[in-house]
This record gives sequence, C-alpha cells and structure tokens, in this order.
Amino acid sequence: MSAVPSPATGVAAPPSTEPRPLTRPAQFGYGLGDLASNLTWTTLTAFLLFFYTDVAALTAATAGTILLIGRIADAVIDPVVGLAVDRTRSRFGRARPYLIFAAPVLGIAFALAFTAPGTGTTAVIWAAATFVVVGICHSLVNVPYGAMLPMLTDDTGTRLKMSGYRFVGASLGLITVSLAVIPLVEAIGGADRARGFTGMAIVLGAAGTLLYWIVALLCRERPAPPAAREATSLRALASLTRNRHWLGVSAASLAAFVRLGITTAGAVYYARDVLHDTWATSYILLAFSLSALAGSLVTPWFLRRTGKRRGIVIGLAATAVLYALLFFLDGQPAAFIAVFLLANLLGGFGFVAAPALVSDTIDHHETVTGRRDEGLLYAGYSFATKVGTALGGSLFAWALAWGGYRAEHVSARAGQAIEWAFVGLPAVLCLVQAACMRLYDLERYHA
Repeated sequence: MSAVPSPATGVAAPPSTEPRPLTRPAQFGYGLGDLASNLTWTTLTAFLLFFYTDVAALTAATAGTILLIGRIADAVIDPVVGLAVDRTRSRFGRARPYLIFAAPVLGIAFALAFTAPGTGTTAVIWAAATFVVVGICHSLVNVPYGAMLPMLTDDTGTRLKMSGYRFVGASLGLITVSLAVIPLVEAIGGADRARGFTGMAIVLGAAGTLLYWIVALLCRERPAPPAAREATSLRALASLTRNRHWLGVSAASLAAFVRLGITTAGAVYYARDVLHDTWATSYILLAFSLSALAGSLVTPWFLRRTGKRRGIVIGLAATAVLYALLFFLDGQPAAFIAVFLLANLLGGFGFVAAPALVSDTIDHHETVTGRRDEGLLYAGYSFATKVGTALGGSLFAWALAWGGYRAEHVSARAGQAIEWAFVGLPAVLCLVQAACMRLYDLERYHA
C-alpha cells in the first residue's frame, strides 16, 4: 500500500500495517534490561552521595555540585547517542550492538566511580571525572535499550505490557539494591568501607553486563528502514518542538526522576538521622521497590480503564496528599512504611507507562514530520532520567549543606532539613509532574 499525504500536514503518512507479533521470551527478556540498568543506576543514585560524604570525605555542597554538573555534562551525550542509533546499520541491528559492546565498559566505569584513590583536590577531581564517565557509558547502553522498544513491535497494547515487564525488571533491580548493597559492602570490606564499596560495584557491574547480553540475545529488531535520510541532524532536533506530546512526557519524566533522585539519595540519611535506624534504609528502599513491583502489575490494568493521562494524574494527586501525611508519622515506623509504599505505588503510574508513552509519541512524530527517529526521541526521555535523578540528588545534598550537615555529628537543624527534603519536595514535584502531563493528549488525538 502506498503512503498517502496527510491533509493536515502534507507529509506522507506511513502505510498502515498489522501489528507484528512478538514472542513471549522476547517480551519478558526485554524487561531484563531495566534489571541490569537498576543494578548500576539505582546504586549510584542511592549510595554515591553517601559514598562521597562519608567515605571519600567530600563536603555535602561539593558532592551535590558534582552530581548536578557532572550529570548535565554527560547528559548532553544522549541526543548524540540517539542520532547514532538512528543511523546505525549493522548485522546485529541498530540498538543491539550498543548492548553487546558498551555494557562491559559501563561495568568497569561503575566500579571506578566507587573508588577513593586520594583526598582533598585529588578526591574531588577523581569523583567528578568518574561520575561523568559512568554517565556517558550509561547513555551508550540505556538510550539504545530504550529506543529498541518501538523497533520490536508496532502494537500499542504489547508496548504497554512490555513497559510493565520492563518495570518489573526495574523493581527487581531496586529490590536487589535495597537488600544486597549494604551486606555486600560489609561482607567484602569489613571495617574498610572504601574497599567494600569498590568490591560491591565490581559484583553488580558484572551482573549488569551479563543481563544486557541476555537482552541482546532474546530481542531481535524488526528490519530497519532505509539508512538514507534527507534531513540533517539539526533539522531532526528542530522537529522535536513540533511534538508537544513528546515534550509533555519528557517534562513529566524530568519531574518524576527528580522525585526519584530525592528518594533514593535521601533514604540512607532519613533512616539514620530521622528514624535513627541505619538498617531502615533497606526497609525504605524495599518498600519503594515493592511499590514499583506492584505498580508494574497494576498500572496497565488501571490505565486501560482510566486512560493514560487521566490515570497518571489521579495517582499523582493522591501521592501528594499521602506524602503530606508522612510528616505526622515519624514516630510510627510501620505506619510510615505502609503510607510510603502506597504513595509510591500510586505515584509510580507515570514511571511504568513512560516507555509506552514515548513509543506512542514516536509514532505521532512520524505522522507529523515524516521522520521516525526512535533514538533521538528516546534520548529526550533518557536525558530527563539522568538530569532529573542528578538534580534530585543535588537538591537533597544542598538541603544537607543548608542544614549544616556533618557526618560526625548531625544537628537537629540538619535532621529537619533531611525531613523536609525527603518528604516535602516529592509532594510538590507530584503536582509539577501532573501539570506537565497536560501536554500529552494522544489518546484524544487518535480518537
């Protein structure tokens, strides 16, 4: 069937095709990529700030600045990687070569980020350099991995289901990190926490590499479109502004990952200095992980009944209310964990659905502009995850600095700063994320 120009845009619309079936092993296997990603990424967001302040002896303000500037610097690589994926043609496909060859490099960079070879200026330079390098390596793997979803299937229902499988993988990664990191550090390093953190990073980096290779083995892309593209990279970038649905999803994802960055970076401090129980770090991260796992199962069912945008906004509004309730539950750990779990379950609908939403905006982008650009459009989402997570960690670090945090003695003011950053900021960010979702309206557009 030949393509027909769209009356609204004058651009040739793609020929209609039947959704391509995808094997069940490929659907399940795709989710392993987020398990691999979270073994490294969640460990970075949850423990690197603590490693900087309490092991490498950096000040909280310096650590927060490194997290933000370093992440913005390496996030610039995301669009470059996205454009490279769109132009890659190899016997392995477009996205799979990056999973095969860049994954082991990511594992090595991850281990180096959790080393402390010196003190003072040397420690600052090493921390900044290794943080930028591990972020670039993460782009080289995660952008192609995310861009692979629309390359695997056209069916929007299958995409939403695979987003759920992907979030199951992410949840398992969160659970693994919450349960394994502290025991690994203690088992490998004993009293030497620096050696313990480095050994832990080597173990998790190797496991992540193997999982990425399994994804590359199970997931085979559909035949790629012709390699030649008339539009330049600059025109490809300029075309993004014409896709408000993509802009809305990317902005909402940025707010969501700022919230995630605050939660993961702040858990160890909130547990130790507000709940006065270091091991509560594992309970908080485990509750967060279980909420993500439950959300991966509930979200597709819930959003099919409410609509994607409406369901996500409802969940965010409820989460903001529940986070406000957490202020009154400091002395009730069981109630705190229960409300925290429910809040993140409802607030996680956007996390689960985001890959499917991005895939839908890629289809819309092709209709409006005549360009598909899976890699470039997914790079916007990846950029939001990176900058958002780093900004969340930086905001928390700056809150520590504002509260006068010192590792050897945590004052009452520092404890209050930790509580307001860990509980108050996520409540506000839920409302910001809901406002950004107003730009996404593809369901009504297609109707």
